Amino acid sequence: MAKSFRDIPPAGQALVLALGAIVVVGALSYVYVYPLFGEKTQLEAKLKGLQAENAANEAFRQKLADYQARIKALRQQLETVRSIVPDEPEMDSFMKMIYADTASTGIHLRTFIPQGEVQQKYYVEMPVKMRLDGTYWTLVNFFDRLAREQRIVSVTSINLGAPAGGGMGAYKVSPDETVGSDCVVTTYYNRPETAAPAKPPKKR
Repeated sequence: MAKSFRDIPPAGQALVLALGAIVVVGALSYVYVYPLFGEKTQLEAKLKGLQAENAANEAFRQKLADYQARIKALRQQLETVRSIVPDEPEMDSFMKMIYADTASTGIHLRTFIPQGEVQQKYYVEMPVKMRLDGTYWTLVNFFDRLAREQRIVSVTSINLGAPAGGGMGAYKVSPDETVGSDCVVTTYYNRPETAAPAKPPKKR
């Protein structure tokens, strides 16, 4: 039996060295390389997760743009609805609208008397008694113009007669005025939401 490495034949020495090299490489691989494979697997899993998250985020960004466009359209619709039936009475703007329509159609507005508000379930009516003088066709044009206004307006209780004898204050009836009309013009605004009544305290 060989006592030392030198006593081993050259072929055996070469085999021993080869086996030693294999053992060393295997040990180094086990200590350094195999953990890298495990880390690589974990990194690949994280990469797939990030890629899936990015895909989901991209889909959300596309949906977000669609949602923002819808919100913008809904806001525009809301503004349109508020101009048709505002949240506040806005009597000043209503009066300006009436005076502008009478001036543009050649109607003389003799009386403008707001009546009491009428509370409905979802809105409030604001009727106004008016006295108008003009001709038949100027009255028709005036009512047609009111019907085309963006704000909702209704005309009721229309009475036609001679241009003289109605209205408030002193004024002169011009020869070209042939018709006078008493009517009620009503506009609307949204009924404000009232706070829920407080619950009575519980009896102890």
